[in-house]
Amino acid sequence: MKIFSKKNTIDTNIIAIAEDLGNTENVENVSHCATRVRIKVKNIDIVKINSLKENILINGVVVNENLVQLVIKKDIEQFNKDLLSSLGVSLKRVVNFYDVKLTTKKSFFKTLTDGIGLLVMPIIPYLITLSIISTIENIINGIEVNGSTIKDTGEFSKTLGSILKSLQKALALSFSILIPWSIFKLMKGSEAIGISLGVVLCGKDMVTTNDFMNSGRPLFDWGQNGQVGTDSVNWSFSDLASGYPWKISYEGQILPLVLIAFTAVYLERLVRKIKFGVVKEIFGIPSVMLIAFFIGQLLLAPIGMLITYGMNIAVLWATTHNIAKFVFNPLFALLLPWLVVTGFIQIFVVVALQQFMTYNATSINPMFTQLNISVATSVMAFAIMNKKNKELQKTAVPAYLIAFVGGSTEPALFGVALRFLFPVIAVSIGTTAGVIVTTASGVLTTMGPCSLLVFLTVIPQASTRPGFDMNTWGGTGFLWMAIAIIVTIGTTFLATILLSRLKYFKKLTKSILERDFAPVPGVTNEVKKTKVESKG
Repeated sequence: MKIFSKKNTIDTNIIAIAEDLGNTENVENVSHCATRVRIKVKNIDIVKINSLKENILINGVVVNENLVQLVIKKDIEQFNKDLLSSLGVSLKRVVNFYDVKLTTKKSFFKTLTDGIGLLVMPIIPYLITLSIISTIENIINGIEVNGSTIKDTGEFSKTLGSILKSLQKALALSFSILIPWSIFKLMKGSEAIGISLGVVLCGKDMVTTNDFMNSGRPLFDWGQNGQVGTDSVNWSFSDLASGYPWKISYEGQILPLVLIAFTAVYLERLVRKIKFGVVKEIFGIPSVMLIAFFIGQLLLAPIGMLITYGMNIAVLWATTHNIAKFVFNPLFALLLPWLVVTGFIQIFVVVALQQFMTYNATSINPMFTQLNISVATSVMAFAIMNKKNKELQKTAVPAYLIAFVGGSTEPALFGVALRFLFPVIAVSIGTTAGVIVTTASGVLTTMGPCSLLVFLTVIPQASTRPGFDMNTWGGTGFLWMAIAIIVTIGTTFLATILLSRLKYFKKLTKSILERDFAPVPGVTNEVKKTKVESKG
């Protein structure tokens, strides 16, 4: 039994497929679902269809106008990545593997959102770990059973709760440290410098944004030291009456960290051009850290604090204010599926993380949960309505199950819903209905799965989290999250069915099912033949 996987090398058969398609010059778009890779080509006449059908990795080929569909025998995700590599696509710069455009010029905002996605990609394993640890920590320290939390049941559970709380805080800090590393990795800089820069800018003797803001003094009028609660804090590097320069920690300051990390990586590129090796290694490389640190502390840190604080206050106000939340949250929910489609969701994922790092709770993840549940429900409803289409079931069933349990909506959204359009409209409606419930009832969560497993992250009473001027309705957040999910599922299911009956969508659905989910000639017969032979 093999335990360790070998380094992946591209199969020559996949390279042959790329050549049969006409290579990069002839391919416009590559997308895939659970069983098929769909390639939109510029000129179908130069595609070698017969050669594709004879390829041992392909189980069937369907051609419809300029769309070529390949039914893959196994491991479609790896096949998709290898095909993209064969077409000259840099996988490190692909945010969404379910829909890759090779020829479209990106707008500024698309470039921005894709850039955020690329920065987040290397730290996804960390984000998963943070979510799991935060979930467990919330179960032990936050969820009440019979009026008390698990940590109150004994000395062992109290100790375990303290350990998990420390671990969760340390992981939250590491997020800020990993951002410079991710940028240095993306820009092919020295990753060790990126990590070191993150550690230096989040040093333990620095003062966090919350400490400054909780001092009760006017913005940027802090002096040499101040009072945070009952603690006296020295937050200046000097004895100047103004207190400037302040010892501002970059912990949780995502945008300022991005700015200083890019500054540092370009400084390193400049230093690398020094011809004399001794000068470069002894003076040039250390100067990257020195210059970046002084620019960061003297210039970007105060500005960054203003940006970070402003962002947190704005998001907090918009999502929790007694009046504003009933305008912002439903509107945000209505746009959520389209934000995913366009990639703009990346910005709000960062905002949600920023909020959690600051307040140890988030008002955004309950909305993300309704979105994921709604996407899963819409695709499930569509699959039920077309249950006789076996090709659709192969894609739809695993896609909506993943969305329900894991909270990953890309397979369902890009593999099914977006192709038919009306399921995405139903998602907008269903998400909005569920978000209205969580907004009105005052539901907060920690970081964790935005799926049916969200109950592991629900905070029973919002009033227990400082910073959120909210109260949860009677019955705790668990009850109202459950009601919200039921409302989301019911509304989305009904909206999907009703929209599917409109004449325009009926016609569109029929044409797309025939184009993208029609049985592949020969594949079914081959399977039946094999079964007959095995019986004989």
